Amino acid sequence: MTFLNAWVLFGLIPIYFIYKKHSNVQKQTQLLYLSLVFMFLAMARPAYENSYTQQDFDSHDYIIALDTSYSMQATDLKPSRYELAKKAIKKLIASHPKDRFTLFAFTSSTLLISPPTTDTTISMMALDALEPNYILTKSTDIKNLFTTIAKLPMKQKNLIIFSDGGGEHDIATLAKIAKEHSIIPYIVATATQKGAALKKDGKYIKNSNDAIVISKINPILPDLANATKGKYYQLKSLSDIDALSNDLTSRQSKKEHIEVKSYKELFYIPLSIAFVLYFLSITKITQRFLLSLALFLILPHKSTASIIDFYHIQNAKEAYTQQRYKDSANAFKAVAPSPQSYFNLASAYYKAGRYQEAAKTFSQIRTANRGLKKNIYYNLGNCAVKLKQYDRAKRYYRYALALGDDNDALYNLHLLYKLHLKTKKDSSKMLPQNQNAASKKKHQNGSKKNDKQKSGTSKSASNQSSSEQSNGGGSTKKSQKKQTVAKATKKEKGIYKFTYKAYEKINKGYTDEKEPW
Repeated sequence: MTFLNAWVLFGLIPIYFIYKKHSNVQKQTQLLYLSLVFMFLAMARPAYENSYTQQDFDSHDYIIALDTSYSMQATDLKPSRYELAKKAIKKLIASHPKDRFTLFAFTSSTLLISPPTTDTTISMMALDALEPNYILTKSTDIKNLFTTIAKLPMKQKNLIIFSDGGGEHDIATLAKIAKEHSIIPYIVATATQKGAALKKDGKYIKNSNDAIVISKINPILPDLANATKGKYYQLKSLSDIDALSNDLTSRQSKKEHIEVKSYKELFYIPLSIAFVLYFLSITKITQRFLLSLALFLILPHKSTASIIDFYHIQNAKEAYTQQRYKDSANAFKAVAPSPQSYFNLASAYYKAGRYQEAAKTFSQIRTANRGLKKNIYYNLGNCAVKLKQYDRAKRYYRYALALGDDNDALYNLHLLYKLHLKTKKDSSKMLPQNQNAASKKKHQNGSKKNDKQKSGTSKSASNQSSSEQSNGGGSTKKSQKKQTVAKATKKEKGIYKFTYKAYEKINKGYTDEKEPW
């Protein structure tokens, strides 16, 4: 046995000295001191250590580096190398919602534009916020990029590079850095063999020999990929990125394992004893009766729920089975707070059409169980669909998929993208954030009901239970198709911006550049 909050036991020291100073006290006062001791023992959280359990999770961390040098403005690829590379990155990220991506922009210096995240929306916003016009450095330095990536904490650094290669030529040095720091580059050559002439202010750029500068694929890129045990691709059109996407998908069968230790908490035992002792210290009820009551409370039992809880749970289950979801929700509210009871309460709210309250209750659940977390995010996505918060629903479905495979979540996410549903701004329908007060007006007409017999709906709903749940009903397991397809609203600007200080990092050393093309 161990104490999870062992530091609390230091509070017993002053209690001991106070008791020592007043040792000649009545029996009831002694019981009061003893109840304080057991109170501190309960706050110290005694627990049994369970054996380690193994959990599997997908280990897919990718780093994307976008070349933002001047040569990437060449138009041998339409509309330009840079714009085509951006579209390819967005397509790649969107096709791997469960994977975690880190985004860098690089020239002769390297700039982090998006930290590691599974939220594709954040990654794409960061990509759109980058303004090449504010980047003063014009050359390409893959060595500087490799050196920066080498400092990242990932065990294996899967680096996807979108670049024309610039004037890089030192393969041996790059291969050495990659080997020493476990960098596996996926090089996407973003240019053509023929190349294109570079322009500045509408005029062709010329070198010191008065010849027009032609930028084309650096021929060392295939050799660099071979030397670093990476892969080489050439981007001529947006569909060419599918080859890289398929290679990344083939890695999804690889999983990593972690050992997780769990605990069975026993705080309720000293807490029960403390209450009994306190009751004894302030009453004159016969000691025999109280001793019997104390023994009854501290006897080991399988569930931590009280007898009254079982009564409420039974009523809630019966109401849920009979589709009296409001009555079921009221019964679950009377149960002692726990992840199970909150999950069941939220499920009943959802079934009763009280989507705002369901979302608020789901968001209040705190648990380390990955299965329960996945179910919570899934059901938050369903609530968001009902409240017509489609962008938020997409995010919740992606969170659920990041925690494990879920065909229903994947189907719903695909359906939302397929129907091009986007959130209409309406503060009265916002989901709760930071446990703010819910909107007074409830909206229960967000989507069609889960009914296989109705046409135009998504897959039928299935009742879903928490993996930790021992009692009560489950939550609805499928969001619904929108009746009409909403037109996509214009993309908002100004949400994600880079400061001047950020551009300073990538512009470092631009005054020393000479004919970077």
